[in-house]
Amino acid sequence: MKQFILLFHPLSTSEEVRIDFKSEKPASDFIELTKLDGYKVYQYIQSDFTYNMSIAELESENIGFKKLYREKKTWFGLSKKTVTDLLIEQQNGFYYPYGYGNYLYLFSKQEINQTDFENWLNKEFPSRFADIDETFAGFNSEFLNLMNEDDYVIATNHDYQEQFGLTGKAEIIEQIISKINDLNLAEYEMEKYVRESKKTLHNNV
Repeated sequence: MKQFILLFHPLSTSEEVRIDFKSEKPASDFIELTKLDGYKVYQYIQSDFTYNMSIAELESENIGFKKLYREKKTWFGLSKKTVTDLLIEQQNGFYYPYGYGNYLYLFSKQEINQTDFENWLNKEFPSRFADIDETFAGFNSEFLNLMNEDDYVIATNHDYQEQFGLTGKAEIIEQIISKINDLNLAEYEMEKYVRESKKTLHNNV
């Protein structure tokens, strides 16, 4: 069985809840489980992590998605290139297949406008790798601004989709944890603690 580690970060606090368990189910089943009634899921996949399913394959499977273009520095920082990220509005239970990388899932009751989404990404995650990775770990949770008040996000660990962090309002997190508590999962443990912040408000201005 696979080892799962789920981290829950209430917005504007350094509090955290960690849940550990084991399961044979794929991680996408538990990401789907976190979806509350009335919410849609938008999957943001960076260009570096889109090798598992090409744009042509997505189109042939009738998976709805938008192309997000951005400039990215080359390895040595001497030049830039334009890369194509994906924004997939989940339909029919589809989750983009995981290989590695920080996947970002936005849960919202609202229709997400592509331009607004890109503006939000650029503001909250200017460094796509570092800032999304820190959202998984929780270091952004005290300062993260969501697009809409009732939105919440999941960011996966770069190497293990079975490890992900969820950030949202405390009452939303309580509902999701309650759903997980009812599953009778193997080797289930839950711990609450206060995480030592590694960011300051100055860093986010």
